[in-house]
Amino acid sequence: MINLKDMSLSVFTKVITGLGEPAFRAIQIVKWLYQKRVSSFDGMLNVSKTSRQKLAEQFTVDKLGVSAVLESKDRDAVKFGFLANDGKWTIESVLLTDGDRRTACLSSQIGCNLGCVFCETGTLGFIRNLTQGEIIGQLIGINDYLAMKNDKLVTNIVFMGMGEALSNFDAFRSSLEIIQSENGFTIGSRRITVSTAGVVPSIRKLMNEDLSIGLAISLNASNNDDRSRIMPINDKYPIETLVAIADEYFEKTGRPVTFEYVLVENENDDLEHMKKLAALLSKIVCKVNVIPVNPGTSGIYSSPKDDMVNKFTQGLYDLGITATVRKSRGKDIQGACGQLTASKI
Repeated sequence: MINLKDMSLSVFTKVITGLGEPAFRAIQIVKWLYQKRVSSFDGMLNVSKTSRQKLAEQFTVDKLGVSAVLESKDRDAVKFGFLANDGKWTIESVLLTDGDRRTACLSSQIGCNLGCVFCETGTLGFIRNLTQGEIIGQLIGINDYLAMKNDKLVTNIVFMGMGEALSNFDAFRSSLEIIQSENGFTIGSRRITVSTAGVVPSIRKLMNEDLSIGLAISLNASNNDDRSRIMPINDKYPIETLVAIADEYFEKTGRPVTFEYVLVENENDDLEHMKKLAALLSKIVCKVNVIPVNPGTSGIYSSPKDDMVNKFTQGLYDLGITATVRKSRGKDIQGACGQLTASKI
């Protein structure tokens, strides 16, 4: 049977009214699924028993199973393992806590075909896209955890987990509609960011949606030779193209693009790289998020010392580039940037 959580809101309404139910019934059910997070039709108390039985004969509202919940020793990150619908893989996602902010880092694919050398997800290769229900199911599971802790629910969303969200565009877009809907999770565009390795056609597709969500582009180098070595996608969409599309994105949405720069010791962390990066970005409105590389299973790459990270970031700032260091939360549970992966069941 089809899980209702795999339907876009427009299809969902058509299906419910097609069963002879009034239009308001679709709104009631959506709220039960995403705001109340029920796991069965029986929990939908303001829906008639007859309607519930009719729905249960054709559809399910099952939640994703949870295979693991790992809490960071610093209590600022929790990594979840969710069971994929096919029963073959686990999906990893992360809850990040920072003051009053509760950020869900969601995955959009199992594996990734872009091959960035410092990212654990890329070691899997591409397995498959996640469905809308699997994407939204992560958010439901994270909110269930927060509710169990008597904590506030998710306030922010980042599509920075496993995979390239913009390469799974249809499921990403329909999930986004539910996340933003007043009958869904009611999270506004200013609290949502999607990260990309730089798939330019997908960025253009996003721009045409007029969503005004945040966009982060994983840059990680100041020249094409270095970037192609660590991010093969650069051969197709080089740095100059990414800078140009970032400028377009700001002009269209009014939101500066964030360039993510993973800092790797003896690779891209010296002051010459910093100066070249500043020159590259000096003519557009943007931000740089400096991310000391997080340890992967290979152990090949190391993070620079804190003083070098600070010198690099301060140097960008002194040259007129808005730059901050991203604090890596959840390294001890393999839940930080570049550390997420999936395991076969």
